[in-house]
Amino acid sequence: MIARLQQWLLAGQFLLGIGLAAWLAGTGRSSIGAAVAIGIVAPIALHAVVLTADFAIAWLARGARPEHEHRHGFMRGLRAWTAAWAREIVDSTRTFSVSQPLLARRAFAVGAAHDQRLPVLLIHGYFCNRALWRPMAARLVAGGHAVDAVDLEPPFASIDDYAPRIAAAVDALRARTGAPQVALVGHSMGGLAARAYLRACGDEAVACVVTLGTPHRGTVHARFGRGRNVRQMRRDSDWLQQLATDEPRERLERFTVVLSWQDNIVAPQAIQTLPGARTVILHGLGHISLVYDARVARIVLESLAAAEAGRPARAASAR
Repeated sequence: MIARLQQWLLAGQFLLGIGLAAWLAGTGRSSIGAAVAIGIVAPIALHAVVLTADFAIAWLARGARPEHEHRHGFMRGLRAWTAAWAREIVDSTRTFSVSQPLLARRAFAVGAAHDQRLPVLLIHGYFCNRALWRPMAARLVAGGHAVDAVDLEPPFASIDDYAPRIAAAVDALRARTGAPQVALVGHSMGGLAARAYLRACGDEAVACVVTLGTPHRGTVHARFGRGRNVRQMRRDSDWLQQLATDEPRERLERFTVVLSWQDNIVAPQAIQTLPGARTVILHGLGHISLVYDARVARIVLESLAAAEAGRPARAASAR
């Protein structure tokens, strides 16, 4: 369903580009070649406009900075926000205009069925699908991990409604690999869906959880979305507070929380962690870019290795 919706949005972007190119050529204000070039660039410009608004809201709502951030200074912070904005335009375009609408049904690397490393289930976020994970899946498979990904459908349901889908995917991955436990890696809302699954089904089948850009305390951007799941992701919503109340401390000690101080969708950024979890704060990355970044992949692999060795991941850090 999400892929189909994004295909319609992609078609709308192309029509916008074609219409703009035709209008420019018809008015004689530009050559046909230049008009076509402008038409092709139009969808990218649309992403840039939307993301500029996202980043402005995220910057205004950023809240108190982490202690180490004060040492960076204004210019370094400005460079980090600018770099995150520029990269997010590229990563958002490749995600919502290529991968998710066009590659959702294509298989990606899943690894050998009986690899000895901890299997990994990837859980996407709001208005995304499993195609988001193609680069991350390839990195995990290269590290020796069997991988699978789940689609959270329907797209605007309660986050609790995704728990059975995740449970089925966990069982299928365990059956395919013969492993007693798997790791969960969730991006954005996917991290909340992982927590909802653990609340519903318990901890027995899960060795560790890594969340990337997850609104554990909610986000100001949720006021602009639609769906029951979006309402649950509003800042300190009743649903989030109840989820936190229901979680035992020892469960959260197996979590690694990765967040970016320049996250353009989840804000305030610095509070998006969990008590007892390892927290890693990154700089210069937007919300979607967290999934594609090589540093993030290394953090995920480190967390998986720690879980395999039966030791806790390293304490909170910044990179």
